[in-house]
Amino acid sequence: MDRTSIDSSTLGETADQTMVAPQTPTAVEANAAAGKALVFIDADNQVPALAKPLLHFLAGIGRRAGRVFIAGNGSGDRVKGWQSALTEIESEVLIAAHVAPMRKQSADVRLMFELATLYHGQPDAQAVVLIVSRDDLLLAAAEALHGRGHHVLIAVGASAPAAPLATELPVVVLPQPQTASSQPIQKEPAVLAEANQPATPIEVDARVVNAAITKIRQTLSQSKGGGYAASAVGQVLSQMGYDKATRARIVKAIPNLKETGAGADKRLVF
Repeated sequence: MDRTSIDSSTLGETADQTMVAPQTPTAVEANAAAGKALVFIDADNQVPALAKPLLHFLAGIGRRAGRVFIAGNGSGDRVKGWQSALTEIESEVLIAAHVAPMRKQSADVRLMFELATLYHGQPDAQAVVLIVSRDDLLLAAAEALHGRGHHVLIAVGASAPAAPLATELPVVVLPQPQTASSQPIQKEPAVLAEANQPATPIEVDARVVNAAITKIRQTLSQSKGGGYAASAVGQVLSQMGYDKATRARIVKAIPNLKETGAGADKRLVF
């Protein structure tokens, strides 16, 4: 099966916090809306600046966001950023936003719980499920939904460096909005074709490692015992567009790295 990439320009607290009214319809209920899209956003993996390109893409294929489910962890700033950006563009969109505990993959698990309601329900031929993330767990969940007969798309921001996604599902590449300080970029082809093969790890050199260290220190605060939570470091690297294998290689290449603790208490000292 050939995999297609579509360029859309051409068509914290430790307890789970619900940020919308509890009477919001479930994903299964929203699935009954004909011509609508069910959107699941990994706020720890994709930036809120993609909200406008995302909604433009849906409009381009004749869809509206019938239901949006957002999850992230930490302070919840990225979750709130997505929520604000979406409602500013389309005020009537139904959004369920959740801030999960600051643990490794806790936001992914929260998204997968919601996706499970679709997995155990009947597919709707008129509904599209759009998962906004390049996380390996959510890619696996998307493929499982596809296997059950759901129409599933993956959406990610166009960023570099970033390895191709190792999936046969259609991948929507959303353009990253330019800021005032952005340099002009070359016009991209109308369709970005990603090779239908496993992702190749990005070469890790001193520049990549130094850029990662700078981003980590700018984004995170050190714990009381020194160092950074390993799960938080992984999230920062994921937000920079690195896959799981490349994140591990970058961490191992950090000079004078020391690891303490285990599991959720694991810290990286450097």
